[in-house]
Amino acid sequence: MTLLAPHSITLKKEQEEKEKKRKEKVEDGLYTIIKVARDEDLAEQIGKEMYFDLVDHDKVHAFHIQKQMPFTQFKDVVAKVFRIPVQFQRYWLWAKRQNHTYRPDRALTVQEEVQSVGQLREGNTAELKLFLEVELCLDLRPFPPPEKTKEDIILFFKFYDPLKEKIRYVGRLLVKESGKPLEILTKINELVGFSPDEKIELFEEIKFEPNVICERIDSKRSFRDCEIGDGDIICFQKSLQNQCSEQYRFPEVPSFLEYMHNLQIKRNKGQEEPEQKKKEKAEAHLYKIIKVARDEDLGEQIGKEIYFDLVDHDKVHSFRIRKQMPFTLFKEEVAREFGIPVQFQRYWLWTKRQNHTYRPNRPLTAQEEIQSVDQLREVSDKGNSAELKLFLEVDLCLDLRPFAPPGTTKEEILLFFKLYDPLKEKIRYVGRLFVKGSGMPREILTKLNKLAGFLPDEEIELFEEIKFEPNVMCEHIDSNLSFRGSQLGNGDIICFQKSLRNQDSDQYRFPEVPLFLEYVHDLQVIKDRFPRIQSLETYFQGRK
Repeated sequence: MTLLAPHSITLKKEQEEKEKKRKEKVEDGLYTIIKVARDEDLAEQIGKEMYFDLVDHDKVHAFHIQKQMPFTQFKDVVAKVFRIPVQFQRYWLWAKRQNHTYRPDRALTVQEEVQSVGQLREGNTAELKLFLEVELCLDLRPFPPPEKTKEDIILFFKFYDPLKEKIRYVGRLLVKESGKPLEILTKINELVGFSPDEKIELFEEIKFEPNVICERIDSKRSFRDCEIGDGDIICFQKSLQNQCSEQYRFPEVPSFLEYMHNLQIKRNKGQEEPEQKKKEKAEAHLYKIIKVARDEDLGEQIGKEIYFDLVDHDKVHSFRIRKQMPFTLFKEEVAREFGIPVQFQRYWLWTKRQNHTYRPNRPLTAQEEIQSVDQLREVSDKGNSAELKLFLEVDLCLDLRPFAPPGTTKEEILLFFKLYDPLKEKIRYVGRLFVKGSGMPREILTKLNKLAGFLPDEEIELFEEIKFEPNVMCEHIDSNLSFRGSQLGNGDIICFQKSLRNQDSDQYRFPEVPLFLEYVHDLQVIKDRFPRIQSLETYFQGRK
């Protein structure tokens, strides 16, 4: 018996593999792939694996067919696989539109069906994609497809449920191009099992790249006037005309599709950049995330996205900085990003207090600013956190040009101010001030009125926002007691409002700041339990 050397065995295997690939290549030239999508595929995929267009052709049944096979013979193959007799089959060619959607475009003609499958391919591709139209009786037996004239168009329908936040494929209809959507509302209701007179809203899914375009359809205009044709998609839902739409996150089809599109972009980005993410993860120990909050962030968030404390740091600008970078160089990065020259920047470290609030605690010293960013720690940070949160203090002239921050002493404290309007039931951030610890609130009332745009002598009431977990604590401030005597210090928040001393407070639901903040706190508890409430601000308006 002759034994082959290991390298001879390897060489033989390589030669066999090459011969196998050569044969497959030759055979590929003789065959075409036909991908046949059916209603079952659309129903299986839409709302689960995909949301836009109609089907992922890579997940439908594919036939490996010799190019010379007559299409009529291919229909026999389909009949055996799907158990749909030839006389009940009608095929549609797909077309890629200019807006990048991919839809059934036209039915195959009798003349085309006598050609070979190789002659029907799209362009010079090795594949042919088809939609198989099959009509079923109530007992699910197929019957011949209805005759189609040039006046008839095939439309596909998706149903959206805003309560479940789900969309699904429910069927298709042949309609007259000159007809109007209102003439088929009963048929559409029948597709989803609604009563014939259920009020529904119709939207056309036009495209989704680069942005979603999904527009309301005027049911009184003809399909032709609405520029609706073969292969178009109509999404519909129950009318919310007599309902409060605020109970839904995405009350109508367009808002839901935009949400799903944005979600897909995030997912695709995650799939497209795995290597970059791996690299960032591997190098994470070399970097520090610095989140910089500014007055603009406080003004944007308070009274809209948040009501307590000052800012949500997850929604401010983040910098990914090498840990060894000197803080002075980081300031140059900030200058480039925000357009604030280095000499006009002053940074404050935040601290988490014992009462769970999170406030600016003290400015960085000159000595700290020459350290590396990794050496800087929040006051309450005992470990080696990968994040650093800062408040950037920038002072502006009347013409909005920045100027150097004023010198401060240990006697001065930085306070933040929110204005409450009991009539509008709104609270907003209006600014910050340095005050002397030994000074009294009554000495800055004119400045506060200026922040709010009030007359200099407007009578106002001041309250300190102390904490909000587990319960709200917001107490009246005695204007005749010093700030130090009131135990006010750096980062504290003063809420103020016009005095109601000479008014009937019963005309307001929440006449003073503490009552309003307690109400907001209770609502936030509700929101945590019922996440469908997206905007507390909108919810307030809807409850009035």
